[in-house]
Amino acid sequence: MKLKIFFFTTVWLYALTLSGQSTITCDLIELSNLTIGKNPTVKRNELQIQIAQAGLQIQRSAFDYQLSSGLGISNSTSNLFEVDPVNSLFEDDFIETNNSDFSLGLQRKFRSGLSANVSVDYSQVSDNFPINRFSQNVGTFISDHTISSTLLLTQPLIKGRGVKVTTAAEKSSSLQVESAENSFELSSALELFKMGVAYWQYAGAYKNHIIFKENENRVKKVLFITKELVKADKKPVGDLVQIEADLANQERQTKVATQSLHNAKINLGRAIGLSEKESEALGIPENEFPITSEHIEAIDSEALINTARKNRKDMHAFEKTQEALEFQLQLASNNLKPQLDLSGFASYGGTNMGNGLDRAFSALGNREGRNYIFGLRLDFSFPINNNFAKGTFLQNKAAFADQQIAYNDLQRNIDINVNIAINNLKNNALILAKAKETLGYYQDVFNNEQTKFQNGLTTLLNLILFQERLTFAQLDYLQAQQRFAISIIDLRYETGTLISMEGNKMASPITEEIYYTIPTPNY
Repeated sequence: MKLKIFFFTTVWLYALTLSGQSTITCDLIELSNLTIGKNPTVKRNELQIQIAQAGLQIQRSAFDYQLSSGLGISNSTSNLFEVDPVNSLFEDDFIETNNSDFSLGLQRKFRSGLSANVSVDYSQVSDNFPINRFSQNVGTFISDHTISSTLLLTQPLIKGRGVKVTTAAEKSSSLQVESAENSFELSSALELFKMGVAYWQYAGAYKNHIIFKENENRVKKVLFITKELVKADKKPVGDLVQIEADLANQERQTKVATQSLHNAKINLGRAIGLSEKESEALGIPENEFPITSEHIEAIDSEALINTARKNRKDMHAFEKTQEALEFQLQLASNNLKPQLDLSGFASYGGTNMGNGLDRAFSALGNREGRNYIFGLRLDFSFPINNNFAKGTFLQNKAAFADQQIAYNDLQRNIDINVNIAINNLKNNALILAKAKETLGYYQDVFNNEQTKFQNGLTTLLNLILFQERLTFAQLDYLQAQQRFAISIIDLRYETGTLISMEGNKMASPITEEIYYTIPTPNY
């Protein structure tokens, strides 16, 4: 028997431990960090930074060094005609030729627009023809070596000229990376705001459930008192029916509050990025609602609007995108121009005859067979219609103008939203103070009415009425707390003071301050 008790006790403790380990602590700081690390929307927006960085790398590839090389070996055989007079020079009636060639080149386009190409070419030819190019009988398969090195420089003079034009696409992509980073911070702040709202709703639902449960217990207490008074012939039996009906209604409201609590928990998990099963593991809310401050009425609206303009990352993202579009517009404007390129080239090479590597390498050093080439070249091209460049220019011009309108509209809406958030915060602070004052009065009234009912100095109807008013006062106070808490985080979000990030990393740890205090103006 003792063994069974020990076994079941061990299993129970193990299950309790597992249950404790699987519970997610419902603390604002822990939930905030969990949201930043787990929320799918945050993760997707983080990928947008990587996509923008990849786009920048693609644009930088235009200035990469390009190394090229080639190696070729061939053998050819050509049968001679019998009437060919050179037939007498061959033991066989065919010509056999061996060819080998090698090339190595390096080219790059510089950000000034200049293109450079350096190349080295080598070729070797030998055949069974005993006579060389100078009609000398040198024997068969004597190699001819040819080496040349060339430098080619090309500078655009009109289209594609200048650092601003050649780096426009690169700078545009760099600005898009910054825009993506700013958008990532804004999206992270938005998801954190949603989580904060969901948390306060969960906390409100939790306290709401407690209120209905307490109300249910109060009615049970009134029922118990009434039963005692009926036994003492101080109250009629008919009073019990009214209280039992009221108790049934209160139990119904408690069930509704229980369902609302469950829904609020699941919605909080959804805002964090948890699955339904993970959301079930959320513990009870551990953070209390913030209290009002006497300094709220002294909030400087203009100062907070300026703070929002400085801190809101969507405005920074719009600014970076606008700069990027400006670079793209400059590039599109340049593409309307005709193409005029000036090329300069210099080539140095040599030839040599004979077998062996020493003969091949000496082709560049020997005076005989050496050759030099210098030259300039102008290339001009002009598309007659140029519809592609014109269409691209018009698209970029319209996109730039549209971005400016969108930026001004964003700033207008931010100013309005900050004003609304400040007004809501001030009003909710006043409502919270009045709701707290009202709750205190109704608590005293209900306690007095309960004492009077026990002494037979008031009716059951009055007691039920004041009990309901107390419940409504508790619910109003709870709702006022919830609204005030949400208005703080709303003002934080609208002013861009919810979180701060560098790239895709937190610049500073998340603290409770963002959920409990109003932002300090950033002048």
